[in-house]
Amino acid sequence: MPIGPVEKGAALASVADVVSKNRAMYIGWLEEACSIPTVAEEPEALAEMAGWLEAKFESLGAATERLTYDGAPDAILARIGAGDRTLLIYDHYDVQPVDPIELWDSKPFEPTTRDGKLFARGCADNKGDLVARIAALHAHIEAHSAIPVSIKFLVEGEEETGSKSFDEMSLRYSERITADGCIWEGHGIDHASRPEFVFGAKGLAYVELTHRGLSDDQHSSLAVVAPSPAWHMIEALATLRAPDGTVTIDGFYDDVVKPNEKDIEMLRNFPFEEEEERLRLGVESFVGGVTGLDFLQRYFFEPTCNIAGIVSGFTVPNASKTVLPKEVMAKLDMRLVPNQDPNDIVKKLRSHLDKRGFQDIEIKTFSMEHPVRSDAESLVARASLAAAGDVFDQPVAAAPMMIGTGPMWPIAGRLGIPTVSPAGVCRPDSNIHAPNENVRLDDFLRVIEYTSAYLVRFATLDA
Repeated sequence: MPIGPVEKGAALASVADVVSKNRAMYIGWLEEACSIPTVAEEPEALAEMAGWLEAKFESLGAATERLTYDGAPDAILARIGAGDRTLLIYDHYDVQPVDPIELWDSKPFEPTTRDGKLFARGCADNKGDLVARIAALHAHIEAHSAIPVSIKFLVEGEEETGSKSFDEMSLRYSERITADGCIWEGHGIDHASRPEFVFGAKGLAYVELTHRGLSDDQHSSLAVVAPSPAWHMIEALATLRAPDGTVTIDGFYDDVVKPNEKDIEMLRNFPFEEEEERLRLGVESFVGGVTGLDFLQRYFFEPTCNIAGIVSGFTVPNASKTVLPKEVMAKLDMRLVPNQDPNDIVKKLRSHLDKRGFQDIEIKTFSMEHPVRSDAESLVARASLAAAGDVFDQPVAAAPMMIGTGPMWPIAGRLGIPTVSPAGVCRPDSNIHAPNENVRLDDFLRVIEYTSAYLVRFATLDA
């Protein structure tokens, strides 16, 4: 029987009681998960974590199987619950490397609690959300005996290295992971404790440009007659972007989808402390002098062309050496928006350089992710937003899509499963991908309650 408004409130209070009672156990589960060093260079640890997940899911009554793909860590698919609707929950169990290790105040794989925060690699990205959701299954079953919807947990192990196999893996197993909606990782909680939501992700085309123009490094006096590979690369890079931030690659914006009226209304309601962000960056103004609504439109709906690094010649700090370097390498990352295709963008980059006499610059591709948008009024989106009002004290901060990139396109794009990334354990000061990664334990416990709440809402909201 559907849970009515009064009964739903009682149910959530009951889950809160269970979470409070089991606080130490649930935190212990998070500590266990964060003790396993699941970086890409540790295949034994990745296998150990896959086994840990299987055991934990099965202890709750879930049926599990491994989704395999050559060269990739096994993904875990766990099924639990029953109902007319099926919810897919995506997470990942791999983590970023810990370097520079000397900047950690405690050992990254020995979880340590200080001042109400747990410090460990992966506690915020993404094991905090993953374990909170597993704990929510336990709490909901203890409170209500059963899960109100059919849930499929999909947990992969190579997200932090670009999810190289996820596209083909999701295609291979598409019939097994089909669902009525998808919860994607956890977006976070902002600095004002507002639960954050996004309904898509920017894409990515990451390339390495290289040029070797001389047989060997030369004395710099020869720069008067010998071509400089470094200058050649700089001249090429200068053709890619205007000072106002506009990308000048031929045809770069051809497929960009402009925000519609609903998108603009979402931006108008989006809480963003522009001055605080300017001060955080330490700049006098933003690129192109944008501010207000124009700033937010650029922030969420415009693509980028960023120089991630350049290496050439002698680069030892506080020392001098006169040299004409033989070669140069530059890294570019281009964040893409719907409906740009990363492969098409790389082709356009190649054509752009060739037309301007830079045929001798080689292009090598790395991470390639499609951008994707999902409907912010889908059932799963409405359920997760409504549940936030059941659990969080602050109003939501909803944005059209995240300005970063994740492998969301195979699920939300190709398979067409409505997707939302709802509030999660990560805060702006959680130091994800950095030393002293941390999560507030109160946030972790709140996300357990929140997960139970959106399961109820997903089961009971009108379609």
